[in-house]
Amino acid sequence: MKLCHAVFMFGVIVLAGCATKSSSISEAALNGDPTAMAAEGARLNTEGATLVREAEARLVTGRKQVRDGEAKVQDGSTRVTNARLEYKDLSAASGKAADPKTVAREAKKIKAAGDRWEDAIDTIKDGNKLINKGNKTIEKAQADIRKGRQMMERGSLLVRNSARSRLDEELLPLDN
Repeated sequence: MKLCHAVFMFGVIVLAGCATKSSSISEAALNGDPTAMAAEGARLNTEGATLVREAEARLVTGRKQVRDGEAKVQDGSTRVTNARLEYKDLSAASGKAADPKTVAREAKKIKAAGDRWEDAIDTIKDGNKLINKGNKTIEKAQADIRKGRQMMERGSLLVRNSARSRLDEELLPLDN
């Protein structure tokens, strides 16, 4: 009986060492109460599953942000190329004005091409920002998925150890 108690306490110590702030385990479960262990295990399973489900939704959102950002970068790059070509064509055709009104019209057209060029560059910058935001969303979601799965694993082991404790069997160690 003393060996079984020692093994049980080892399992409790291992469980205590693996508890985190967000997935902490109650004192009753840590002290070996099979009912508390089962309840804590069920709670961890539920919270972990919820965390995984929500994180998977954020993962989809992050991937969409990256795709949308890449589309913006592509659109902006195409518009930069077009604006650059337009500017070259306009500047090659200009300089033949015979009066100030014609010079003003040429300048206005060149200015408009420059404005489109700047807008295209801003689109590229916005696309890159969206890609960065999407990558951060993906990174956080993946971390939460890992955390949720660890919570579910701990919960499952707690439930199994609760049953093993009731049967006076050796407890399973909880690995990180």
